[in-house]
Amino acid sequence: MNNQEKTTALVIPHFNDTERLEVFLPKLAKILPEYFEIIVSDDGSSSDERRKLSHLIHEVQRAVGSGGVQLRDALFHERNTGKGGAVLRGWLASSQTRNLGFVDADGAVGVEEIVRGTNFFHSMEGAQWDALFANRVKMLGRNVQRSLKRHFSGRIFATIVSNLGKTSAYDTQCGFKLLRREAFTRIAPYMKTPGFAFDVELCLLLQKFGFHTIEFPVDWSDIPGSKVRLVRDGLRMALEVIRIRRRVDAIK
Repeated sequence: MNNQEKTTALVIPHFNDTERLEVFLPKLAKILPEYFEIIVSDDGSSSDERRKLSHLIHEVQRAVGSGGVQLRDALFHERNTGKGGAVLRGWLASSQTRNLGFVDADGAVGVEEIVRGTNFFHSMEGAQWDALFANRVKMLGRNVQRSLKRHFSGRIFATIVSNLGKTSAYDTQCGFKLLRREAFTRIAPYMKTPGFAFDVELCLLLQKFGFHTIEFPVDWSDIPGSKVRLVRDGLRMALEVIRIRRRVDAIK
């Protein structure tokens, strides 16, 4: 399969996280169908981390071979801007795939869930849905493992997003999303948020321009090492949600 036949570009934002990516990336490349291209978008990691990342990508691609997924050379950014900036740079650098997505580097959303979600999204070709947001909701048939602290902090932020941001999504922050290129092309000029509130901005812009998003329950496992802290980041994130909402509301 040549590059033009790749249908889904999956971006992995990365910041000094090679240790966890060493576990996740080989599994991802081994199991993902050949229609994927994977882009690791580094967000100002140290020079040592960059060397490790380049070596890891080379070794994983060699193990997969030419008949599997394509791992693009890592994108490197000189300074740390945040998850949103890394994802956006990856999407802008992707080949002309029909669909774009991202997944967090920690592997909290497992490879099987990424394949399941992508297959579901592909099955909606021609349907009304333009984007898929994975969500972490405990329900029959789904396995969500997270600490009580992580659960409460997640629900507090979700309440902030729902009340201040006026989004309809149950879980904006789950680290796996897909959208059609047409939707991205329309909203890309308005994407300004480089940090963790990027997901909120993405959701609000899709709503603003009339694109339809479906939430997709996934299995999810709490992986130690999160860079977000509720007490430290809660107020800042609440203010950012308000700023995003006002900016999106002002778009004519």
